[in-house]
Amino acid sequence: MSTTDGRPVVVGVDPSPSARQAAEWAATEAARRDVRLQVVHVVGESGGDEVPGWLDELLSAVRKQGTAQADARVERGKPAAVLLEHARSAGLVAVGGWGSDAFPGMLAGSVALTLVTHAACPVAVVRGPAPDVPPRRDGPVVVGVDGSPDGDAALDLALDIAAQEDGELVAVHTWSDVVPGPGGGAIRLREDWDVLEERAREVLAQHVADHQRAHPEVHVEQHTVADRPVRALLRQAGAARLLVVGHRGQGGFTGMLLGSTSQVLVQYASCPVLVVRSDGAAPTA
Repeated sequence: MSTTDGRPVVVGVDPSPSARQAAEWAATEAARRDVRLQVVHVVGESGGDEVPGWLDELLSAVRKQGTAQADARVERGKPAAVLLEHARSAGLVAVGGWGSDAFPGMLAGSVALTLVTHAACPVAVVRGPAPDVPPRRDGPVVVGVDGSPDGDAALDLALDIAAQEDGELVAVHTWSDVVPGPGGGAIRLREDWDVLEERAREVLAQHVADHQRAHPEVHVEQHTVADRPVRALLRQAGAARLLVVGHRGQGGFTGMLLGSTSQVLVQYASCPVLVVRSDGAAPTA
């Protein structure tokens, strides 16, 4: 997946600190890609079209992040629907990770969850460890590797980001001795754990080798973990600058499925989460 194909980075904003953090993060990403940043504020159907003062100030602030190609616009409609429409022609859509309409015990709001589920381009849900704390700019890029097409796209994009930021990449692959059975239940593999762990290491090493050819300069730290993907990746979030995962992964002992991994990460990870698709078609629920 190329991140330099000219498509803009779009960020949805409101006056909240979380949206400002998302806009500044998106501006840095737009500068990295050398593309235009579109800052979008959505108002109701009865709202006005004038650009509010706080949005002008935000636009000035994001231009200081290194992207001179930035514009702000006010659009009418429902935020999720408007941003989904932008996603059809965007290279990336970003939103804040502290949602004011989040359910109790959850962090991301309905707009973030709708975008992660339905957007036709990669989606970044941007969050630091607390509402008033911006995301860290140091630490490794962490990627979940499972061998699925979306997982491979996530690995390619994570390598690209790590290379351009002169950073380190941590590749995480999980395994288990319990896999889905033919009738929808679960079965336990007969192999010893040592055999399963060695197989997991071989799978991870092969995928990293296949995809790292474009960026041999990136140092990749490889982790195979006997655990569920979401727990393994959440443990990495505290020290990461970014988590990158595929929209849908393959089943089996790697299990990087949207419901069990991507949506949980955007709800609970203490760093930005980038959810990647391997194609440009609009995903299904």
